Formats: sequence, structure tokens, C-alpha cells
Amino acid sequence: MKKKLFLSIYFSISSFAVAQVGINKANPYPSADLELGSTNKSLLLNRVPNTGAINAPINGMLIYDVSEQCVKAFQGGAWSKCFWKDNPSFTLVCSSASFTPTSATQGQSYTGTLTIPYTGGDGSAYPGQTFQANGLTATLAPGTFAVGNGTLQLSVTGFPISSGSAVFNITVNGSTCSTITLPVNPGTPIIPTNITIEGRYFIASVYDQDYSPFTIPTGPATTARPVAADGINETLVDLQGIIPTSGLTVYIPATATGSGTIGAWSQTINIPANLTEDGISRNITLSWNSQSYNASTKSITATLKSEVGTLNARKLDVNAGIGNDYLGVLLGKFLLPNSGAQKGYEVRIIAAIPDRMFNEPDVQGNFNHNFLYLPIQAEDNNVWLNHNLGADYTNVNGPNFNLGQKATSSSDYRAYGSLFQWGRRPDAHELITWTGPNNGTPVNGNTNTKSDVPANPLFIAVGGDWRVNPNSNLWDNSTSTNNPCPVGFKVPTRAQLSNYLNSNVINGASGASASKLGLTVPGIRDAGQGTLSSVYTGQQGFYWSSTTDAVANPAAYVLQIPTFGTANTTSGSSKSQGSSVRCIKE
Repeated sequence: MKKKLFLSIYFSISSFAVAQVGINKANPYPSADLELGSTNKSLLLNRVPNTGAINAPINGMLIYDVSEQCVKAFQGGAWSKCFWKDNPSFTLVCSSASFTPTSATQGQSYTGTLTIPYTGGDGSAYPGQTFQANGLTATLAPGTFAVGNGTLQLSVTGFPISSGSAVFNITVNGSTCSTITLPVNPGTPIIPTNITIEGRYFIASVYDQDYSPFTIPTGPATTARPVAADGINETLVDLQGIIPTSGLTVYIPATATGSGTIGAWSQTINIPANLTEDGISRNITLSWNSQSYNASTKSITATLKSEVGTLNARKLDVNAGIGNDYLGVLLGKFLLPNSGAQKGYEVRIIAAIPDRMFNEPDVQGNFNHNFLYLPIQAEDNNVWLNHNLGADYTNVNGPNFNLGQKATSSSDYRAYGSLFQWGRRPDAHELITWTGPNNGTPVNGNTNTKSDVPANPLFIAVGGDWRVNPNSNLWDNSTSTNNPCPVGFKVPTRAQLSNYLNSNVINGASGASASKLGLTVPGIRDAGQGTLSSVYTGQQGFYWSSTTDAVANPAAYVLQIPTFGTANTTSGSSKSQGSSVRCIKE
């Protein structure tokens, strides 16, 4: 539907360069370039967080300002006040605005209030808003204006980043105070000058029943839903992304050139109702305890939590909720107390499915798992990930990143991905750098020392079970401790792999790559030697199930894709063997 609409507009414009364009209007008005003719639909303007989000505005622009919940225009070199306000006489008395306490100190917690008098109140309700400056957040809770004169009280909290001042730009009900200033005294920075932290956290939140084929995005991600792919429904993908009140442990990437201590810190920001699935605005808090670091530190540990109630992130459509920057939709941004240039920590919603370890450090503190996947309905009507875990096409930092690209053949090495030891978590032991259909190099080396919780990413080449104490439940479901699959997905059982084969008889490697899952033949990493098998690489594929072989223990079942013949799931393989993983929705 979307493509047809764009095409119809394109042909109208290209065929009649000097004529008018009508949408649902056969004969548009001669003096109008564009006329909408629907009797039961409306024009939906761009919804931006606030006017500051528009770079280099020009006269004639028209937007919907989410912060003030109204339409504005850029005219005469400035943004207008809200259109169609019932009370245009409302005015903030900026000169009488005051802070209590009257000053803050760099690097120290500040908790206070900002009081702003106003005139022309009409007794109407106003929405909650937040404003940020120099590490501080001023929050206006929803309320009701007095009739006539009154005051607004905003709570101000945070840790000032730099000394000097915090200058707030406050706009309420179309009236603006652009330079409300809180003095900030010199102090000790929370984050010393020899370390910088900055990053983002992704929340996968999806609701889509028509997502295939995936269209490579050409613009920013939006919360629009539904967006038709081809108008044909597939299996519903319904994944609610949340930030719980109990908190999530997050790892903020850090770059350090020395050692020291980061002071304790926290900041709370407001998430507007239009970015939540239940339409409830929530406050979320990012915080960390004091912690030491050195030149090898790659992240600091923090907690992200929702206040009062669980934040249910807006569910996104797959073809709208990724964006051409592959960053999804910005949910909120924290201002981090770095010394010098201010940097942030973004919390974003994305329709694509982030890797289990996306933007999180492995056991050595490296960030090697920035993979994104798409859901796909396979021949068995189940929802799977569209690529093997770790495939080059899913690596947002790699030159071959292309979410919508299916394997071009069974030996398309860009779709090979990682080779996991059974039951082991994604700690980088599984990563492979593929350079051709028959060539690849493990990112990390080998060891012959068994460990239940490996402290390094070395491949444990022992020929049997890589663990000291055998455990057959490590990959049971999506909440299993070592589950390598993204949230809501898991390693399929032997029965689920059999069911897939029963729905789509895979006849050799060519049949596997032609299936909707586009299965490939990366081969294996040898259980005893830790080398890539010269016999199987580019010839056969081995896909782990979560089911172990009780008879041939230590072993687990794999889906084997031979060069010729029918694939089967009856073979058991050593748990130390490195094999592919394709995840199924739980």
C-alpha cells in the first residue's frame, strides 16, 4: 500500500510537472499544488519532540510540537506560539523566575525547585514536561492553571556537569523563558578528565503482522503502525519491550586513558505518553555507584529503571521502526556528567531484534555483539530470526550490514555467522571472521581447560563436554542463563527442528538456502582441535537444538544439512563442537 501510494504521487508529479496533485481528489483546486480529498482521513503532520529538534528551520515550516501538544509554524524567522490556543494572553513572568536553593555545585547532587510566575491563566489543564541543562533536569508535573495569576513549580534534580551556570529554555502553553539561569559553583567532576563515557541502550518492542518483505529504510524510524509490507498477513510478532521498576543492569561504553574513581550519580528523565504502548508517561532513572577504573576499562556498570510503574515501550512496526540510521526511535536521553564536552546515554526503541549481548561487554570488556535481526515467518508458520547468530549481514559495525539481505546461496559466507559450543553463552568464543565460502578465522584461540563459567573467550577444545559439571538445561528457554538468543527467542528443540523439516523438506544444501530461513553451510569448529573443519566448511551445515542426547552424553542434537540428500536432526554431536545457532520465537 505504501509503495503504491508513493508511485502514484511520483507518476502524477512526473507526468504533469505544472499541474496540481490530488490525493483521493480527481480534480484538485487550480490554485493549490496539493489537495487532499478524503472524507474520513486527515493530514498528519511531522511530530517532533520540540522546535529545537529542527535543524536550520526556514519560513513556511509546519510541525506538531510534542512537548506542547500543539501545531506551530516557522514564520518571520522564528517559531510561532501554539496555534488555536484558547488563551493567547497567557504569559510566563520570566524576570521573576527563581531557584531554591539559589545555586548548585559542579559534580554534587542538586535537588531543588524552580518557581515561575504567570499571568492570564484560564483554569485549563496542562501536560507534564521536562527540560534539561548542564546535567540538571527540570520537571513540570501535569496540573491545572489558576484563573488569572499563578505560579508553576518545577522540580530540579541532577548533578551539574560543568561550573558556571545551567541555562534553561522553558516553554509552557506557548510562552517561553529562554534564559532562566542557575549559578553553578566550581567543584570536583563526577567523571574525571581521563575517562569519557557515552552510549545507548536498545529496547526491542515490536507489533507487526505484515513485515515481509522488509524494505530498506530511507528515512528516520517512526512509531507509525501498521505499515504494510505487501498487504499479506504473516504470523503476528508481538514483543513488549519494557523497563521494569526492579531495574536493568546496563554497561555504558567507556574510553579511559588512565585510572581513577567515578563518583556515584543518578538522573531521572520523563518519557512522554506517545512513546509508551499503554499511553502512560513514565519517569526513568539511570544511576551508578562509585567505581574505580583504569586504562583497560571498557565500560562502567549502571542501572536503568522505571519509577512507580513498568514502562511499556511503544511497539514498533518492523518496516517503520528501524530507520536509515538503524537506531530506531529515541525514547529518552540522559546527559552524562563527563568533564568538558557534554555527552549522553540514549535509550532507544527498535523494531529489529537486538542480539542478546547487543552493546554489552563480553568477559574481556569488548563490545563484539552489535548484531540486529529481523523476525521472519518460516514454512512451519513459526517466527524465527532471519539469520544465524553473528552473521555478517546483521553486524551494524560491519561493511556487509544489510538486515533485509537473505543468503544468496548455501555458501554465502556473509550469512554463516558464529559457531557456538553447545550450552555456552555468547562470550566471544563463538565469533568467526569469514573471508570466503571455505575460509575463516576464529576471533579467539583455544584452551584445553574446562570451566563451567569461562573467564575468557577461548574455545574449550576438549572433545567432549567443555564444562566440568555437565548440565543439560543450559539452553532450555529464553530465560535460561546461557541462552544465546535475543530476548523472547530461544534455541529450538529437536522437535521444533523436525517440525520445520516436515513443513519444508530440505533437499541438500541448495534446498536449505532456498528455504525462507536461507540456511547456509558454515561447517563446524572441531571439538578437539578448535580448528575450522576443512571437510565441512562450505559443504555442510550443523545447527544446534536445545535438546541433549541422553544416550550419547555428552552430546546434543543438531540439524545437519549435507551437500546432498535430505537434512535430518537425528545426529548427536559433542557439546564442545562449534555449530551454528538459528533462534525461534518462544
